[in-house]
Amino acid sequence: MTNLKKNNGIWLEKMELPELFKAAKSKETLTPPKIAGTIGGPYLTKLKGRGMEFAEARPYQPGDDVRHIDWRVTARTGRTHTKLYREERERPVMLVLDQCRQMFFGSRKRLKSVQAARMAALMGWRALLRGDRVGGILFSEKLHYEFRPRGDRRHYLRLLSKIMTEHNRIADEMKYDQWSFGSKYQFSDALIRVRHVVQPGSLVYIFSDFPSFDEECRKHMFQLSKHNQLEVYLLSDPLEKEAPSSGNYVMSDGKSNAWINSSNTNTRRLYAAAYEKLQQSLSEELRSCRVTLNLLSTVDSLYQPGK
Repeated sequence: MTNLKKNNGIWLEKMELPELFKAAKSKETLTPPKIAGTIGGPYLTKLKGRGMEFAEARPYQPGDDVRHIDWRVTARTGRTHTKLYREERERPVMLVLDQCRQMFFGSRKRLKSVQAARMAALMGWRALLRGDRVGGILFSEKLHYEFRPRGDRRHYLRLLSKIMTEHNRIADEMKYDQWSFGSKYQFSDALIRVRHVVQPGSLVYIFSDFPSFDEECRKHMFQLSKHNQLEVYLLSDPLEKEAPSSGNYVMSDGKSNAWINSSNTNTRRLYAAAYEKLQQSLSEELRSCRVTLNLLSTVDSLYQPGK
């Protein structure tokens, strides 16, 4: 492993993800990422399945969902009753982490890939502290790993170790020009695997910058949201939202280069509008799928200043 300065924002340190356990225990020290509206329903969906268990039946009250009427009790008592559910203990939680090449970008503080790994680790620790079972899916153009949800700490530490190892391996390859792009990974492929792996009633966190979101993605996301709670973290960097200070710059995606003159006011306006349009489009797509969208920048802190 390359020797690095601690927390340089490019590589993940050995204890960087495990040590977020301390932050997860202390809610006062956490600054939640900005949330782009409340999309979807509450934490407990009213869908029966794994993750929800029957609690009791009570007399029907105005406003109750008619889909939850307990017809057997209603027939037996002659009075309409509604089924009530409660969250099942040890709810399955799945962390879906995008480690594709475009995530290894950052102009300040850290790469998007590093920030995504940190937030994923934090959400995982918080789930374990609630008594939930945590698993994960890591994917990129060249790798795919799956960890089934389990409730023990050693299993979760193995997941975090794999996240760190694979992340740093990719970062090393890119630094030393050893990266081979290969075939383009379709995000919908990852969602197909998520649908196969997750149990109904699961809480699914997805961390990505969503370079594309096509009809296949929307279809799989919608199907997932029918029986699970989905939360998406959209990773971004300030340089993606706003053009750099005035000057001529060369930009590259690793395959081809392009020049941009950020001194031009119209260019800067179009630059910002292009990203805003992409974000708005994704927000609308996820809203139609009943999925919660959280915005997370590379410069966002997971801690409150002074704590």
